[in-house]
Amino acid sequence: MLCASFAKGEGEAVLSKEVIATIVHRLLGGDMLASYDEALRIELLRLATLLIEHVPEQLVDHRKELIKFSWNHLKSEDTQSKQCAYVNVCRFIQVYDTPPKIILQVYVALLRTFQP
Repeated sequence: MLCASFAKGEGEAVLSKEVIATIVHRLLGGDMLASYDEALRIELLRLATLLIEHVPEQLVDHRKELIKFSWNHLKSEDTQSKQCAYVNVCRFIQVYDTPPKIILQVYVALLRTFQP
């Protein structure tokens, strides 16, 4: 439903600043995060990536929480979760100004992931 709204160009009308703040603080950064199962974490990573892609201006105030959420998943043992986290971090780097040191760290970690 959210993807369809973004495709029609109605994403900003659907997501107010309050809704975005709730998503970031309660779902992506809340105390319950540790109790989520892996499938829910993957879907939250996908949601965060979708938001970064389509409404980056509304997320400017939440950049720290977004990158922290994704960065924690880069260390995950679950391959799918780790790959979703890499996609998320790459979208973050694409949309927001990111220090070159962080970009290099992500790039090196991504290369190491695929070494035999």
